[in-house]
Amino acid sequence: MEKTKKYKYMAFILLQSLIYGFGNPLTKIAFETITPFWSLAVRFTTAFLVFILFFGKGIIVSLKSVGPKVYLPAGICMATAYITCNLALNWTSSTNVGFLMSLPVIFAPILAFLIYKVKYRFIHVPIQILVVMGLYFLCFDGTSFVFGKGEVTALITAISIAGALVFGEESLKQLNPVTVSAVQAGITALISLPCALIFESTEVLSRVSLPAWLVILYLAIFCTNIAYMLQNSALKNISASAVSMLQCTQPILTAVISYFILKEKLSSIGVLGAAIIIMCLVAENIITAKEQSSSARRENPI
Repeated sequence: MEKTKKYKYMAFILLQSLIYGFGNPLTKIAFETITPFWSLAVRFTTAFLVFILFFGKGIIVSLKSVGPKVYLPAGICMATAYITCNLALNWTSSTNVGFLMSLPVIFAPILAFLIYKVKYRFIHVPIQILVVMGLYFLCFDGTSFVFGKGEVTALITAISIAGALVFGEESLKQLNPVTVSAVQAGITALISLPCALIFESTEVLSRVSLPAWLVILYLAIFCTNIAYMLQNSALKNISASAVSMLQCTQPILTAVISYFILKEKLSSIGVLGAAIIIMCLVAENIITAKEQSSSARRENPI
């Protein structure tokens, strides 16, 4: 029964990856008529209002029971992740962003060690070195290494997602998934709206096309309300490391969907880089699973 329950929450993250796989290329379509910060402001304000509409009373009661330090770190990390992700999508291909966003699996164990002193084994180091090599190939355009502001911003996204997973796992020990999800959406909205007002013109909103508004609605309901709930429900029942491993399916889905929607495709050396990254992620998954199994046996000896 316990294993069946675990598979259910693993399926939650796979579904989240599929939702995001469509979300990244669709966001680039929306950017044809809406700017990144206005896209974020409308998306997360809408998502937050949906959370309040359906779960407002429970959210308020939950937040009153804990201090801000319980939910703010995960919320700020998630806000940073989504803001930088949207900027990255505006500056580089959705395929590149998808692969770079898969790196929380590498950063999460490091952050867990630095913040919560969770044991970190040096067997992970060679894998991280290979990931850097894979990133080099992924960002090689055939004549030179291109690691522009889009790639840098996507890397910040990956680190921020890792932080959201690590802090979120702790938050969910005291709060339910709905409350954590609502806080993350609310903080992102609070940061995005002032940025839109300061850095972008309000005239943009009058020129947004119907397809772009529909994309924003998809991003709000599916990529925020539903995806946040899926992730935080999974974090309540499986580790941040396991969640970050399963999220490694997202770049593959993004690459496939981007090919059909945007006609994006990797160069041959880029495919090699992507393959190296995927193999490293699988290896990291196997190592982490063995570590967790070994830890469980020590805590529950027969």
